[in-house]
Amino acid sequence: MEFREKIGVNAVRVALAVIASGSLMVAHAQEQTIPNTDKIERVVVTGSNIKSVDTESTSPIQVIKHEDILRQGVTNVADLIGNLSASTGGISDISGANSFAPGGSSVGLRNLGEQSTLVLLNGRRLPSYALANYTDVFSNVDAIPLDAIERVEILKTGASAIYGSDAVAGVINIITKTNYQGIEGSADRIQSQHGGAFGTTKASITGGFGDYEKDGYNVLLNADFYKRDNTMWTNLLQYTDPALLKYSPNFGKFSTYSYPGNIVDSSVTPVPGCDPSLIQGGACKYNKYERFQAVPESNRANFFGSGTVDLGGGTQAFGEALYSKITTKYVNAFNIYGDGLGSINWGNPTTGQSLTFNYLGLPLTNPLNTAGEAGAALRYRFVDAPSFQDVDSSEYRVLGGLRGTFKDYDWETAAGVMGSKTTTNNRGSFSSSGFIQTIGDYRNYSANLSSANLSYTANDPNFFNQPNGYHPGQVNSAAVLNTLFPSYGYEGKDSQAFIDAKMSGSLMKLPAGDLGFALGGEIRHESYSNTPSANLLNGDIVGNGASLSDASRNTSSMFTELNIPVFKKFEISAAARVDKYPDLSPHVSPRLAFRYTPTDSILLRGTIENGFRAPNLVESAQSTKYAYNSGTTDPLRCQQATQLQNDLNAKANALNPNDPQAALLYARAESVYSQECSFGLAIKTLNNPDLQPEKSQSISVGIVVEPVKGFTTSIDYWHIDRKGTIGLPSISQVLNGGPVPPGTTINRAALNPNADPTFLPSEIGPYGVTAGPLQNITQMMENLTEQITSGVDLEFKGMKKIENVGTLRMGIDGTYLISYKDSNISDITENLAGQYGFSHVNANATLSLETGNFTNGIRFNYNDGYALQQGKYDQTWNATTCAANHVTSCYVGSSQTIDYFFAYNGFKNMVITANVLNMFNQLAATDIRAFGIGGAIPTSLQDAQGRMFKLSVNYKFK
Repeated sequence: MEFREKIGVNAVRVALAVIASGSLMVAHAQEQTIPNTDKIERVVVTGSNIKSVDTESTSPIQVIKHEDILRQGVTNVADLIGNLSASTGGISDISGANSFAPGGSSVGLRNLGEQSTLVLLNGRRLPSYALANYTDVFSNVDAIPLDAIERVEILKTGASAIYGSDAVAGVINIITKTNYQGIEGSADRIQSQHGGAFGTTKASITGGFGDYEKDGYNVLLNADFYKRDNTMWTNLLQYTDPALLKYSPNFGKFSTYSYPGNIVDSSVTPVPGCDPSLIQGGACKYNKYERFQAVPESNRANFFGSGTVDLGGGTQAFGEALYSKITTKYVNAFNIYGDGLGSINWGNPTTGQSLTFNYLGLPLTNPLNTAGEAGAALRYRFVDAPSFQDVDSSEYRVLGGLRGTFKDYDWETAAGVMGSKTTTNNRGSFSSSGFIQTIGDYRNYSANLSSANLSYTANDPNFFNQPNGYHPGQVNSAAVLNTLFPSYGYEGKDSQAFIDAKMSGSLMKLPAGDLGFALGGEIRHESYSNTPSANLLNGDIVGNGASLSDASRNTSSMFTELNIPVFKKFEISAAARVDKYPDLSPHVSPRLAFRYTPTDSILLRGTIENGFRAPNLVESAQSTKYAYNSGTTDPLRCQQATQLQNDLNAKANALNPNDPQAALLYARAESVYSQECSFGLAIKTLNNPDLQPEKSQSISVGIVVEPVKGFTTSIDYWHIDRKGTIGLPSISQVLNGGPVPPGTTINRAALNPNADPTFLPSEIGPYGVTAGPLQNITQMMENLTEQITSGVDLEFKGMKKIENVGTLRMGIDGTYLISYKDSNISDITENLAGQYGFSHVNANATLSLETGNFTNGIRFNYNDGYALQQGKYDQTWNATTCAANHVTSCYVGSSQTIDYFFAYNGFKNMVITANVLNMFNQLAATDIRAFGIGGAIPTSLQDAQGRMFKLSVNYKFK
């Protein structure tokens, strides 16, 4: 019998407390400090350009070492960063099929987005992913080889004074191995207990040649290969949250949009040729979950190389090369056609013309129309047509430089080029012109509401019966399918070149120590282009948006930094950076920090900094973008649609399950809700040439306590206020009474009872429908919002050698979100912490024991729950509407899982490790908002994945 009991919140909190208290007791019990015999060396720590011997800086920095990565059982950098308590997610290549940036993954901190989190590789920037996520530009962390990493340093405060634009929420610096000798190979496999689903295989080889200290050179080479299997939902529904059935009678059920289809008027009649085994309740059904993808296939080949050569005289040459090749294959659902789907609104990006696709009923003369009346609907699924999205991405970065010493000064200079290219190839959406050619003119129709399921009737007598067109349920030629479902997609390119230089050292001797300084600058050229295919650009692909940009610019910067020892145990750090972007005034980012050590075991620290983010090349390019806000709720029509849905479901529930009318009522109930409460609203976005940089101020203050060597606890308070955030007002706020910027227009059709896509004429009055359907919204990029967020970070690390037992290691990484305010969601005075998507508490704790050749460890993961409502303008998920939708708890519960880690190094040159993720197979908290009333696909993979197993082997060649 499988154990699926959820471990309660209190149990996890107790476990965390036990680890913390136990570690403190061990710390106090330890009487002697182990002497440090390592060579003391000054190094550059993330967030500063001045070398220091101190491991704790003026800013909170979290360090994840290579052995920590192994214990977490992750297989890629995105998952590694996602496990941080300060991480607040980003774009994932897993769920990116419907985004403008498929095939890439980003990371973000502090709920401020990926554009406010700077990702570095060995202290320098990475290229941008070649496809912007609409207007967001980010670094693709999937291109970084995991096994080449020595450690990751996460700076949890702003750092614009050091690194320039984008470092508002923090910096993630990924540092590769240095002076490595030998050759080692590793391979691992991770998969679910549920039939081996969610399989991922990774293999890598790393070689290091030359000992820099002895030979004067070192070369590191790494090749990393990653393959993730495609996983579909069809065999996983049995493992998902059973509570979802309560909110969607159609969840897990087959669809009446099938092949060869159904004819619908007052009843449902299968089209001749339907497989008898698929006729259920009098209708021809289709298992839609066969084409609902949980995880896409991904193949990655990442290569990294670095080298250092001693040139003599204290001068060193160094270089790095990174290359990545990634393909991602998304499987999309087959396109469907039929009544109850409403209409699709989109536009022509070239002309700005608004376009509408209508699903028309069959004319009386159509041979498929066996209903005997004009306007009978064909519910059909194009299973013979291709439906996929292939993404091919490559990325490179090559740099070389010199570093050395001149008298008492350290200097370094480097130059490099980098770039990325991504192409997408999509199939599966209608071509507007192709549909007209192969099926008929969907624009030529007459209103016909004689049936409870139809709105429009085709006037073309050959509709769905063109002589040389597409014929449902029959063999159709490749030429016809290519005309109806042509290829479309994007080609994106990013290109950058840079040269930088800096020097640091001591300006003078002060009574309390050296006055340290750093001075440097950088010149950078970047170009970014995003080109859609011609059929996207002219609006020929039904329901698809487009984003077009082509721009370049030169930027320059200078920076300086001082480290001032005021007295022996108190120092002040001051930094400033000037960045110059075209058409913008020079921007100065100052930073002031202090560090005070009243005793050897206590450190007090704090920073205050002004940061900024310049408009990226997509935001500054003159272009028009069309997109769709999925899951839109119309506040003037959703409540009425929900009431109608409930009534239709009630009527269906009262019938015999095999009654054809039941399937018809369920299907209409689902479509009624989706058309008004969870639909794609067309959004037209215009660029604004007057955009200014975003500006921010961040403050942090903290304490680090080390009562004995090896046990460290840090507590840091942080506060970030970002103003002039570049973006668009949230659709929920615009539609629900929030302030509407001057560049925003809401376009709604007039109420026409005789041609309403959702409500019949007889339903308009009884259900209180007073407004026509939404058509689209026009917006302009603006410096329009402010975000204020604050919280507390807790980090603990400890290690104790226990005689005759082994080495005990423990750690806690936690973040408490005190406040999050966002004028894009609500008034800037409303605290959204604890509301939808903004957990108060994110934390994890680890405990491991090394005994001889064995290591055993566990990791606790905890995320606090939150309300379904997100801001006071969110009228869909407040207490009243939750009750109307029969949602008994308008809340998403907390989430907690426990992972297990094991390692054995008793074999010569070999280490075997194993991970059990979600060891107790805990279910995810029910998130009915993400699933939606009447939803079809679970939004969380946790239930479907269940308990995950990972096995790894590492072998070092001699």
